[in-house]
Amino acid sequence: MYRRKEVVKQAFGEALRMRRAAGLDLLSPISVLDLAECLGVEVRFINVPSLEGMYVAGVQPNIILSSLRPPGRTAFTCAHELGHHNNGDGTTVDELLDGQRDEKVDVKEFKADCFAGALLMPKMAIQRAFTLRGWPIDGTAPDQIYAISQYFGVGYSTLVHHLHRGLGLLNKPRATALLKVSPRQAQAMLLGLDVRDPVVPVDHCWTHRPIDVETGTLVFAPETVTAEGNCVELVGAANGGSLWRATRPGIGKMESRAGFSAFIRVSKRGFVGRSVFRHLPDDDAEEPCGH
Repeated sequence: MYRRKEVVKQAFGEALRMRRAAGLDLLSPISVLDLAECLGVEVRFINVPSLEGMYVAGVQPNIILSSLRPPGRTAFTCAHELGHHNNGDGTTVDELLDGQRDEKVDVKEFKADCFAGALLMPKMAIQRAFTLRGWPIDGTAPDQIYAISQYFGVGYSTLVHHLHRGLGLLNKPRATALLKVSPRQAQAMLLGLDVRDPVVPVDHCWTHRPIDVETGTLVFAPETVTAEGNCVELVGAANGGSLWRATRPGIGKMESRAGFSAFIRVSKRGFVGRSVFRHLPDDDAEEPCGH
């Protein structure tokens, strides 16, 4: 019988060492797809409904991801598969990853989940993200949790579970209350209106990684933000901010006179192929989005 705390401690330590080895700090969010490629692990998306993720060991290791999952779930799955890569687990196939796996079922899978949480959401980075926005973690509202989850590129419930079970920064009653709110409800609180499309909120604290979205996604930004390139277009306003829709694959830029600046990368929803090609413009695009 393994000792849970020892597995967690080991997984967390190895995840932070992977960040450092890749030249990444422990205070900022990352693009885990970019990290995998940087480490020499090729990432591919395939259209297989039953697949969550797969790690293929070998001279040229691969991570295979389902193209049918939402971005937050895909990011956690990719980080989980990097955990298998780091642990030398050999080729593995995963069917369901939600950050809530029963650790009694499989030690390797539990450790990979812990690794993924620490890789994507280091404690110092989480604390810094809340502090910069002036939000107390133990009293945070659902819309604030939603905003932070999008900042780190993970799902709403994944962040809540990590704050409670992984980092011990949320007590159980508060975590339970937050989990009673659906991501769409939290999103509606943030916007002040209910929309069907996924929303990625961007603020002046967004730093260190591009804004990664899929076509059809709405980006909720401060009203002073402007965009370069033809991959997003302004579609309206909400709750004191502006709404931009990702319209086509490509790379552009969002910035404001207040000093905010970030690249925005749009991939086609349901993209199939190598991850490094996910932002290439469609063949019928008039011109590349950004340079």
